[in-house]
Amino acid sequence: MKKSKITQILVFSLIPFGVIILIFSIKILQKAFSGNIIIEIPYSTKSAGFTLTEAGNYSIWHKGPLFSMAPLDEFKPEITDRSTGVSVRLTSKLFRPVTNIGNSARMELFRFTAPPGKYVLELKEGSSISGIENSIIRLMPFRMVDYDSYTLQVRQSQSILKSLTGIILIVFAGFCIVGGFIFGLLIEKL
Repeated sequence: MKKSKITQILVFSLIPFGVIILIFSIKILQKAFSGNIIIEIPYSTKSAGFTLTEAGNYSIWHKGPLFSMAPLDEFKPEITDRSTGVSVRLTSKLFRPVTNIGNSARMELFRFTAPPGKYVLELKEGSSISGIENSIIRLMPFRMVDYDSYTLQVRQSQSILKSLTGIILIVFAGFCIVGGFIFGLLIEKL
């Protein structure tokens, strides 16, 4: 077998390698969107208690009808530890995961880390979104909001490091698949 044929076979073998990495990285990212629901409350319910059985990363998601006015600029969630009365620090990200499920959508608002215990989720007056997002919402035509059709979910989450690893692996898998195909075809001409 000629050396160029062996090289071509090795370069083409990057394609199945990339597919395997792609499947693995999609499974990693899927966990960021599909964590178990700990509690789900409508916006009309201003507070509810819940229990965390294990320490870990959690997130607060907003869920509601697709393409409709949401009350994100009216309320801000707050989580308080029942035993100590201390508020849990909530962090938001610049780029928020969003997922569409038929005629409804979910958007991650905040992330937090907490030990096991009993907590209270309360909706306080304020805004759950940034000033820029708030300005965009204000430009939309005014409509009455049905608070019962919007809910907040507390979900199990994974660390940001795992999510970033999944994204990097998807990019790497894309380079393997596309690069293996293109360079596999061009290797004889080089």
